[in-house]
Amino acid sequence: MRQATWTSLARNTLMWRILGIAVIGVLTVLVFIQSASAADATDTPVAAAGTNTFLQTLLQGTIFGLLLALASVGLSLIYGTTGLSNFAHGEQVTFGAAVAFVSVTKLHAPLWGAILIAVAAGAAFGWLQDVVLWKQLRKRGVPNMQQMIVSIGLALILVNLIQIWIGPDRLRLVTSTAANHRIGPVSLSTADLWAISICVLALGGVGFFLMRTRLGRATRAVSDNPALAAATGISVNRVIRVVWMMAGGLAALAGPLLALYNDTLDFQLGANILLLMFAAVTLGGLGHPFGAVVGALVIGIVAQFTTQYAPTPDLKYAAVLAILILTLLVRPQGILGRKERVG
Repeated sequence: MRQATWTSLARNTLMWRILGIAVIGVLTVLVFIQSASAADATDTPVAAAGTNTFLQTLLQGTIFGLLLALASVGLSLIYGTTGLSNFAHGEQVTFGAAVAFVSVTKLHAPLWGAILIAVAAGAAFGWLQDVVLWKQLRKRGVPNMQQMIVSIGLALILVNLIQIWIGPDRLRLVTSTAANHRIGPVSLSTADLWAISICVLALGGVGFFLMRTRLGRATRAVSDNPALAAATGISVNRVIRVVWMMAGGLAALAGPLLALYNDTLDFQLGANILLLMFAAVTLGGLGHPFGAVVGALVIGIVAQFTTQYAPTPDLKYAAVLAILILTLLVRPQGILGRKERVG
């Protein structure tokens, strides 16, 4: 039974908290050790302005991993509740960035207001997709494979519509340069600090929703066994509708944050990370939102180190896929998945 996945997760919550605290502690110690070494060394050249390339790359990879997790959690929730691999999810990310850009440039909204507008628009777009398209396909018993092909067609339609809307050129969400803050041997921009804070709060909110709320428990029940959930009185369609809205809102939130992280956006913003999102979801465990977070952090760090040290940045996709293949050879169900959830 797939219910064992959530039961084992609840039992191991304390273990994951301890592991997270340990990781944070280790990283903090490394930062201070490297900072002290940089201050004391007189015969070793130090990177510009006291920065440490390794730790800076690790930090940027973690930030990118958090942003990737924000975009991937909704993809994982959709798969868990419906069995659909939604190839149009990347366009949800682009849609959020485009709405934020239009809100800033046309409506003259402040950046925080533009992000809130993007989240609301993304949730509404997710609701609209389910009402108009996906619910109708489910009612007609269309298999998941055909629904996946429909999602590919929807992605092609949306990417072209967004290109017509905002144009083919690269754009900037904000024209000002964010201030940098030096923390020992690493530096963080104001945009990075906001991205970390928003991602942690949003992902923490998703975790609280799934583990502590009635609707969240219903979502887990539908993910484990939709027929059994319906037999116990849970409205499966209502849960799926909420999942689509949540997935759309989270993806739309990731859009402007990614635009700030990259300092640019275009009509292919989400399509460019779609492969990384699917890799994160598969690596963490199909249909397992917490696994998607873990997988996204791994993918983000690997991608950032490959970009920094590989001969060409495009090798990050090859490195990510190599990590994915090796992990699945050892653990086919993913990092946090169970064998019962595969197949």
